[in-house]
Amino acid sequence: MKRFLIIFTVSFLVFALIIGGSTYYYLGKFKHNESELAQIIEDNPDLQPPSAKDDSIVNFLVMGIDDARSDLMMVVRFNKDNNKAAIISIPRDTRVYIENYGYDKINHAVSKKEGALLAMDTVGKLLDIPIHYYFTMDFKGAEKIIDVMGGVKVNVPINMKYDDPTQNLHINIKKGEQVLNGKNAVHFVRYRATYANGDLDRIPVQQQFAKALIEHMTSPKMLPKAFSILDTASKYLKTNMDQSELASYALRLKDIDVENIKMYTLPGDAKYINNISYFIYDEDGLKQFNEEVCSAIGIQKSAGENIDSIDDQESDVVSRK
Repeated sequence: MKRFLIIFTVSFLVFALIIGGSTYYYLGKFKHNESELAQIIEDNPDLQPPSAKDDSIVNFLVMGIDDARSDLMMVVRFNKDNNKAAIISIPRDTRVYIENYGYDKINHAVSKKEGALLAMDTVGKLLDIPIHYYFTMDFKGAEKIIDVMGGVKVNVPINMKYDDPTQNLHINIKKGEQVLNGKNAVHFVRYRATYANGDLDRIPVQQQFAKALIEHMTSPKMLPKAFSILDTASKYLKTNMDQSELASYALRLKDIDVENIKMYTLPGDAKYINNISYFIYDEDGLKQFNEEVCSAIGIQKSAGENIDSIDDQESDVVSRK
């Protein structure tokens, strides 16, 4: 499921700009239940997302939900000043501290009663940045949207064959270039059975799919299908962004170039702890990793300021939430 939802922070917003004000009907349906979020924040004031109004760098947490947990977790860092973006893949088994729950796999955060807001808090503390917005979608929604699009052409690197009756998951995709329908597209990004390093080895495949999906979704031939895609997405996509924010980012993202989207994976290694498989992130390497991401999206050193000081400012925002 990883990499699917970058299209919903880019392509759907571009559609909103191209099609016009009538898309507000659909954009409003993307929003999560306001009363539910308000109640969570009232009970947990520290989970109030920070405002992105005055920030040049906006951070989105994108999650693909499977059985209440996030089979996908990635952070999209977008520079509003230059339309550059970085996508940070966070392995679902990453071991982190989840506030009030202790150490666990990061994909469990969204399944707690505080839901997406707790996931935002957990990821923000991991990367030491403010997380302003989230997007969630489940497998069923991803399948249906890709079917409305007419599928996505990709080059499948190997024969993919896997059966798991307990999940009713049956993958059978032949090697080679082909157009994948919704079901096979989801299978393509979920597959990891014969990868030596499991989830880590499927990340490059998912990144390949992400770029193919973005290019297809933003191509002119998708315009006639725009309303159908938006209508389908509105049934499955949820976010804490409101209609005006979605429309505003449509204006900012209309000229985005796929080449300005850089892909990264949280540094670390797989490890067993008490017979449970985890991904242990590299604490020492995380600072350099964050600096590389900052550089890629155009945060440059200036007089009296450097990347470290910018990171410190973002850390302050996280600590003040």
